[in-house]
Amino acid sequence: MAESMLILVTKPPYGFEEAFAGLRAGLGMLVSGLVPVSDALLVGEGTLNAVKAQRPEAVKMPSNAEAISDLLDFEAKIYVVREDLLKVVGDVPLIDGVEVIDWERARQVIAEHDLVTTF
Repeated sequence: MAESMLILVTKPPYGFEEAFAGLRAGLGMLVSGLVPVSDALLVGEGTLNAVKAQRPEAVKMPSNAEAISDLLDFEAKIYVVREDLLKVVGDVPLIDGVEVIDWERARQVIAEHDLVTTF
C-alpha cells in the first residue's frame, strides 16, 4: 500500500472540473484512510487555486479555496510554485497555510511521494 500521494494541480480553479476533482480526491484518500499522507502541488495555472481572493459564487461553482482549507484541516501540505504563481497572477495574497516553494523544491516534493496523480 502507498504511504503518500501527491495531487499535481495544473488547471485553474474555475471553468474546469479537474482542479476541484483533484483536491477532493486527495481529501477523500485522507478521510477514507487509503493513504496516510495526501498533499497537493499547484503548478502553472493551477497556482490560481491558492489565491485568497476567490469568488466562486460569481461563476456558480464550488469553492476550491474551501477544498484547500479542508485538506489543510487534515494536515495535508499544499505547495505552490513561486515562479509559476508570479508568471500567472503576480504577487498576491494566498490562502493561509499554503507553502510557496521554488521548482527545485517542487521536484523534491514530487520525489518524496509514492504516488503522483495529475489533475
